[in-house]
Amino acid sequence: MNPIFSTALSGLQAATKRVSVSANNVANALTSRPESSPEGAFRAQRVVATAVPGGGVSTRVADKSPATVTGPDLSVPGGVSVFPNVDFVEEAVEQTLAVASYRANAAVIRTQQELDESLLDIKN
Repeated sequence: MNPIFSTALSGLQAATKRVSVSANNVANALTSRPESSPEGAFRAQRVVATAVPGGGVSTRVADKSPATVTGPDLSVPGGVSVFPNVDFVEEAVEQTLAVASYRANAAVIRTQQELDESLLDIKN
């Protein structure tokens, strides 16, 4: 495969994962568990990207630091619950950056396709 395509494809996949993880954080932002039994509480996550030698990026999903926070919750005994550490502004920025990254990588693929087609026209 053309290294330009594989590099841009890995960027598309990374951007897709970033949007997916961010959307999952937003969807679970208001879930909680009583502080007395926090096991099973949703933990906010982030995508960690690492450059791949030769071009491209690999990604992995990791817990955000800190992944949870405690806060008041009058619906549980004790009045305190564990919530995911989700900042809606941060998530909106993450999703906007991921969409921009996706578009940029898609443009790289389109441009490379146009260059390849032009090269074939020259040879004919």
